[in-house]
Amino acid sequence: MFLEEIKPVEIIVDRIENDNLVLEINKNTIVTFNIKNSSKIKEGDVLEIDIKSKKISVNKKKTKKRKQKIKKLMNEVFE
Repeated sequence: MFLEEIKPVEIIVDRIENDNLVLEINKNTIVTFNIKNSSKIKEGDVLEIDIKSKKISVNKKKTKKRKQKIKKLMNEVFE
């Protein structure tokens, strides 16, 4: 498969355990991803992984939108 054919994947940080990120991929798969410096990545972040450069980064816009959605849902439940 060519890299150009790989579709974007939504990845959520479920939790952080020492140097391991427990990731939820496409809302149905849980995997552990070991990184030595996870200080910039927090639980609930939406991540992007660039296959070509092998870099992982936080998508701040999607993370903010996701957190707002969760907050709205929580407010509806607890009202």
